[in-house]
Amino acid sequence: MRGRDCGPQRWKVRMIPEELERSRDAVLDRWIESVMSAYPEETAKFLCKQVDRFANPVGASLREGLAELLDGVLGGTAASGLDPALDRVIRIRAVQDMTPAVAVGFLFDLKRLLREGPDGAPVASAQVLPVLEDSIDRLALRAFEVYVSCREQVWAIRNAEVKNLSVGIMERVAAWRAQRETSDNTP
Repeated sequence: MRGRDCGPQRWKVRMIPEELERSRDAVLDRWIESVMSAYPEETAKFLCKQVDRFANPVGASLREGLAELLDGVLGGTAASGLDPALDRVIRIRAVQDMTPAVAVGFLFDLKRLLREGPDGAPVASAQVLPVLEDSIDRLALRAFEVYVSCREQVWAIRNAEVKNLSVGIMERVAAWRAQRETSDNTP
């Protein structure tokens, strides 16, 4: 939903200011590069160079999710309205061997990229930058909630696998014992 956030404050829907529209693609490219740099070198090269969605679904999901998040932040979409894009990016990072700080920290990189545009000057005006940074902070809080939820799902799946393995082992031990008792009692 555009223009709504959880909490008492309501955000006004605003269009992307012209100053931000001009630098959107450059900021997005730098943000994608920054996100991909968290991966091992060979993985990062593959994620960046292979643009075919079927050959590289992770890279495609990351690029699409980051583009949606950037457009949402620049366009004034409330953090709750960006949940699908946020989920797409965080879900990938939650199943990988990343700390929570790294998995969610990419959002704070966006703040830096908006403060330090491609030419070194801020991308946004002094009036717009605090609003964007506040929006990113709210998004980061939601990202952490999504990350925790995803990690809980991963642990639940792992727990179920361990239980299934344990049950299978216990059944085999019980069958082996029964067979051994039968063979020991046979004259």
